[in-house]
Amino acid sequence: MKQRMISAAVALVILAGVFAFYETFVLNIAVSLISAMAVFELLHATGYVKSKALLVFSLGYALVVPFFSTLRIHGMQVYVTLGYFILMFGSLLLYHTDIRFEEVAISFFISLVVPTALSSIILMRDRYSHGILYVLLCCVAAWISDSCAYFAGRAFGRHKMAPLISPHKTIEGAIGGVVGCCIFFMLTCFCYQQYQLHLHGVQMVFSWGTIAVISIFCSLVSIVGDLMASVVKRQTGIKDFGKIMPGHGGVMDRFDSFLFVAPTIYLILQYFPIMTIVN
Repeated sequence: MKQRMISAAVALVILAGVFAFYETFVLNIAVSLISAMAVFELLHATGYVKSKALLVFSLGYALVVPFFSTLRIHGMQVYVTLGYFILMFGSLLLYHTDIRFEEVAISFFISLVVPTALSSIILMRDRYSHGILYVLLCCVAAWISDSCAYFAGRAFGRHKMAPLISPHKTIEGAIGGVVGCCIFFMLTCFCYQQYQLHLHGVQMVFSWGTIAVISIFCSLVSIVGDLMASVVKRQTGIKDFGKIMPGHGGVMDRFDSFLFVAPTIYLILQYFPIMTIVN
């Protein structure tokens, strides 16, 4: 437990540093590194990919994706992705005796999906004037919801939710996570509203009903993301994706839900805005 608390404290300090430089390339760099580490864990720790060349190509692409929306170089995303596609499948053609199609397909899919999903927070920053609030809500849905589910499950857990996938998860814990997510969504929005009003004179009007519905949905999405990661670990026979965070596992063990929550919140905001600026 002590080791787990120390790791969490270090992670919070790093997270605070990233938020302090949220408007700069520091956020892009952080997402880039997290994406690369997550891709590495999914491909290497699971044993899906044996080829070191494919692993290097995948990591290189994952490092670049989080900069696409910010740099806005005409055609950059298309040309880089096309080049990556040619490189990966060209390797299969040239070294077909050593590289299997499954390795190429999995490498390409994982290295495309993971950084793209995480880059949703970059899009929130670049496209919304108050994008930092939405990033905070992603953190609430992915991590606070999980913590609430953990403590609720410890206190009241009786009925197993998915015993064949994750034996320790309970229905009571899931309900606690949903309720906790809703409460902290509201609290985060309220605190941000007061911060903007008193420090910057910006008056915001929030749609609290919409926020409540979104929080419940995002908490459920977070649970699905966690269960999906559990399925992968169970099928590949591993306990954790990595060891970079003692007591917590790897980057993927912390960001499995985030991969689902971030793009979900970004897409929802396109159609259901949660606030308006009065002045």
